[in-house]
Amino acid sequence: MFHKSKAIIRKQLTQGLRPVDCAKAVASSLTIGVFPIMGCSTPMNTFSALIFRLNLPVVQAFNWVIGPVKIALIFPFLRIGEWLFQAEPFSLSLTEFSRRFFNDVGGTTQEFAWTFVHAIVGWMLCAPIICLLIYLVAKPILQRACDRISPAQPMSPSEA
Repeated sequence: MFHKSKAIIRKQLTQGLRPVDCAKAVASSLTIGVFPIMGCSTPMNTFSALIFRLNLPVVQAFNWVIGPVKIALIFPFLRIGEWLFQAEPFSLSLTEFSRRFFNDVGGTTQEFAWTFVHAIVGWMLCAPIICLLIYLVAKPILQRACDRISPAQPMSPSEA
């Protein structure tokens, strides 16, 4: 999966995508990609790419790559939200919750609505920091990659 994402980035950079725009797309997609409610990140990433004019192939590639991390971050986001709301800790395993959810989507959603709110609030608190850090790391990396792909041409005397 990482090789496919790398190929997409390379292709977009060689087709004229600026490293700064690519870094924005990567940061946005990875931040939204860890949104703690399953099934929401793909439409959210698509919508944000369209609204903010981000490169959709890059956004979706990184949305797919971040899937396993999303699962790992559900409980940390949930715990942050529980701490903020001073709520009782959610005690089901992800496996048990998933089983109950798929057996009765409506009932489980209603029963655990506040749990979803806690996880979303935890994510919302962390999202700006995550996005900024990813952008600050991705921008110089993508600039170096772009320089390697197409090194700057020397300026002609008429351009100087």
